[in-house]
Amino acid sequence: MTSKIRSYISKLFGKKEEELPLLDRLEDLIESDSEVKSEISAGEAGELALVSNVLGLKDLTAKDIMVPRADIVAAQADMSLDEFIDIFSLNNFTQIPVYRDTLDNVVGIVRVRDFLPYVRSPKSFNIDNLLKEAIYVVPSIQLLELLVEIRASVNHMALVVDEFGGIDGLVTLQDVVSEIVGEIQQNQGLFPRVITKQDGSLIADAKTPISECEELLQTELLKSLVKENDEEPDIETLGGLMMLIAGRMPTRGETLIHPSGIEFDITEADPRRVRRIHIRRPSSESRREA
Repeated sequence: MTSKIRSYISKLFGKKEEELPLLDRLEDLIESDSEVKSEISAGEAGELALVSNVLGLKDLTAKDIMVPRADIVAAQADMSLDEFIDIFSLNNFTQIPVYRDTLDNVVGIVRVRDFLPYVRSPKSFNIDNLLKEAIYVVPSIQLLELLVEIRASVNHMALVVDEFGGIDGLVTLQDVVSEIVGEIQQNQGLFPRVITKQDGSLIADAKTPISECEELLQTELLKSLVKENDEEPDIETLGGLMMLIAGRMPTRGETLIHPSGIEFDITEADPRRVRRIHIRRPSSESRREA
């Protein structure tokens, strides 16, 4: 970040924190500080636009991006060393919550790397020695405030609690960053939503409009799925199209085949949404057979 932009952002901390919330102060600077805006160059304006764009996410909350309670992978505190290792191996996570009796009684967070010293000396294993303090947030916390909270924690993970103190969901630093980067890709055009590979296949963000994909593929993707006299579904994105084809939320590694012969490989997804898709056009042989 350039010196002028750094100077600009430094004004954010010129006021006492109790005067205005952090997000409001930054937003006020971006919207009203015409003096600073007039001094920055075109390149620096791009950086400022990036900051401004991130602010556009402030209406998103933890509830919007959290992994819901039913999908949380957690471990009971009385599990053996082998059982803990199995959970990490099967789910490919770097950290998970640990609870006693019920998920509402989380006693801490454990990281997979902390288990390594016990592989050769399992008799000395004691889960209490590995527990890290969990942090808790309310579902209504704004996304950027949540980012600050999670970054300050050792585990880069937050548990979302309801009004009764029960566990409602879970959010990681990766979830927050993915949401921010995804929005920047979509709104600012800093990164292409669709990348064409040398073999002619496409790598597409799930938020890519269906119309954009139809233009690239020269194929009607949505209308061909709608039966005659049926109303066209209110779907705008490629991710929504994947759900329509599958009839449910697709899973990572799954391949969906469109009636046109186009194959959609779900390369990145979580229990809440599809994130990235590998699109393969039908081969010339397949088209001739059809």
